[in-house]
Amino acid sequence: MEYHSILNKQIKKLLPESYLKDETLKIFFESVSNSYHTFDKSNKITEHAFTISEREYQEVNNFLYKENEIKQQSISEIKKAISSLAPDSLTDLDKSEDDLIHIIGFLQDQISKAKELEAQLILSKDLAERAATAKSQFLSTMSHEIRTPMNAVIGFTHLLLQLDPRPEQTEYLKLLKFSAENLLVLINDILDFSKIEAGKIEFEEADFQIKELISNVRLALLQKAKEKDIGLKLLIDEELPNVVKGDPVRLGQILTNLISNAVKFTKEGKVTIIASLHEKLDDHTIIDFEVTDTGIGIAADKLENIFESFTQGAAETTRQYGGTGLGLTITKRLLGLMGSEIKVKSELGKGSVFYFRLSLKNGSTKFITDSFSQPLVEQKSLKGVKILIVEDNQINVILAKQFMKMWDIECDVAENGNIALTLVQTNDYQIVLMDLQMPEMDGYETTIAIRELSGEKFKKLPIIALTASAMLDIKDRAFVVGMNDYISKPFNPNDLYRKIALYANR
Repeated sequence: MEYHSILNKQIKKLLPESYLKDETLKIFFESVSNSYHTFDKSNKITEHAFTISEREYQEVNNFLYKENEIKQQSISEIKKAISSLAPDSLTDLDKSEDDLIHIIGFLQDQISKAKELEAQLILSKDLAERAATAKSQFLSTMSHEIRTPMNAVIGFTHLLLQLDPRPEQTEYLKLLKFSAENLLVLINDILDFSKIEAGKIEFEEADFQIKELISNVRLALLQKAKEKDIGLKLLIDEELPNVVKGDPVRLGQILTNLISNAVKFTKEGKVTIIASLHEKLDDHTIIDFEVTDTGIGIAADKLENIFESFTQGAAETTRQYGGTGLGLTITKRLLGLMGSEIKVKSELGKGSVFYFRLSLKNGSTKFITDSFSQPLVEQKSLKGVKILIVEDNQINVILAKQFMKMWDIECDVAENGNIALTLVQTNDYQIVLMDLQMPEMDGYETTIAIRELSGEKFKKLPIIALTASAMLDIKDRAFVVGMNDYISKPFNPNDLYRKIALYANR
């Protein structure tokens, strides 16, 4: 047997060779040799384990070092972010012995503050929504109260034009009607800011005589100019087409705003209105409009501000000349929606020039008569038609009765919804003209009550909403409760006649 090298060396050095033949000694030497081998093996294993542990320790140590670096870098970046959001907090963070714990505490405080802010914002949102609702209700009420008398003014003007007035009376009535309709448009715009701000104004596409429109605007403002002893000149390019297509009321409103302002702010001299042809193409015509005055003028630093809502050139201007400051704002927004832009040149004390270029579609050459001298439409007798007028305003009742009389229509009147509900069940009406804002029972409630009556005729009875409200959601709500159609007051007699004839199957 080959003994361990150390044992073998000692045996050869210290024992005679004869001792090696003794069996007892051999067994002893083998046991010792095995012990040496076992020790060597254990020693190697221990050394190997120590080497492995040392390497693992270094790896773990390096990992922890890198982790600490990342942590410190993250804390530094978090500090920068917090400093940018809350500069005052950085000093407090720098004082902390444990940045991460301090940062977590700081963020918890911020979260608490954010929740408090969220609660405040929710409350503010609720208050804003209540304010918007209150504003909407106020505008709806004011719309109804202002448009109701306007309905009488425009309606009775229509009636007077049908009674063969004298020529000079006809001219006055035309101007009255023209002015009332433009005033109505202005009222609508002022009362319904949301419509203007959202750009949700609807534009008509109708043939009209552009030269006559401009002339009518001038005539409507001529008396005001005469009262101030200033000239109001009109220069119309002869090459302008007779008929164009667009929205005559909106264009009339724009020109009225500009000319009315020019007259208001001119003490002496004149106001000149110019309409000239820029270019005529196959499908549309481009026209340049200009309103020049010799008035007070506008300072250079105020030129941009004059188009802002409720703003005039200076505070003393408002005190001296009055006005809401909405005219130019409305004009700018209307022109913007029509694809144009209002521009101004002015010098303080030397007058102003407002001008814009507008593209209008070419109108039909068959359009001959003007809108004021036209009959209401071919209005045949509607004899045999029976209508219920649900209306609480006596002036509007008188006006509606006059038109019903002209058209040979039999009509009853209900002053509120309760009376209307009773009359509908006791009479055979072909149409109900339903006002929306009434005491005791409004038009919506009355319509719902009629639709809930037993009998097929109450489900199909035509109910036309007739209201002075100018709010945007009125029409939608009217249809939701079961009304068939909608007419806004002041109503156009042509529209009212057409709808009655339609629903009466005439």
